[in-house]
This record gives sequence, C-alpha cells and structure tokens, in this order.
Amino acid sequence: MRKQFHPRSRLHRRSRLAMSLLEVVLALAILAMSAGILATITRTATDNGLVAHRLATAQILAESKMAEVVTGAISVQGSAGWMPITDIVPQGIWYYQLQTESAARKNMVGVRLSITDQAGMDENKELFYIVRWMIDPSLGLDTLPTQGTGAGTSAGSSGAGAPAGGVQ
Repeated sequence: MRKQFHPRSRLHRRSRLAMSLLEVVLALAILAMSAGILATITRTATDNGLVAHRLATAQILAESKMAEVVTGAISVQGSAGWMPITDIVPQGIWYYQLQTESAARKNMVGVRLSITDQAGMDENKELFYIVRWMIDPSLGLDTLPTQGTGAGTSAGSSGAGAPAGGVQ
C-alpha cells in the first residue's frame, strides 16, 4: 500500500524548516553564557600576565642590585629600610631592602635583598627576594696588599711582576 500525502502534511513540513521562538531564545542564552565565560577567561589571563610581568621585573631588579652588592657598589652594612631604586625602571617606582645575617661558617655573611614596588610599599610586603652567601666584606679581602710586604716586585724592576689588575 502506498502512502498518500495530503496537502496539510506538506505545509507542516514547510513550516518546520524555520526555527521556533524557543529554539532561538535557547541559542541566544547559550551564546550569552559562552561570551560571559570567554570574557572571564580573558580577564583572568590578562591579570595573570600583568602579575607575571611584575614578578619578572622584580626578579631582574633583584639580580641587578645583588650584583651591585657583590661588587661592592652598594655597602652591605649601609642600608636600613626600603631604599628607592634610582636606575631607569620600565614601569613604576621600585624599592629594595638589604638584610644581613651572620653565617654558621666563620667569615661568611648572608645577604637577603628584597624588592617591592609602590603597591608593596603601601602594604609593607616584599614582592621578590634573593639570598646570597658571600665572604664578609668587613674582612677587607678585596683590597690590594701594601707594597711594603716584599712579596711583589717594584714597577721598575725586570722579571716577573704582578699580573694586570694588581692580583698576585
């Protein structure tokens, strides 16, 4: 037996080609929720990127200032409290603080260099710190020996003298 189509069923099929109001509202709700989730993800990613940039800047500044401490450009004993960093810094105002502690090993000193920015100063907390153990600068091992020791030769004599830089 063959099935016969009535004109009504054709009209019903044609009208079904369009979307109902409920389907449109449901699709818009899904689209709005997806847009909200994407906006939250984007905001979180931006915030994390800014925090990472701030920490990277603090780490670079800490390494730079610690190199100055190791070379003697900044005195280990001289600083008290937060000192402003006067170097050219890409964003904001940054501060550093030095703290020293004696080590269990004789003639060694521990140097802790803390870095913070203006927001950290307002909250009185460090953003990044670095610790380095070094020979105590107060021992004077970084100064040249006096010429009266007789260990080296005078500048006018021939033969093997002190190497360049005065290191023997």
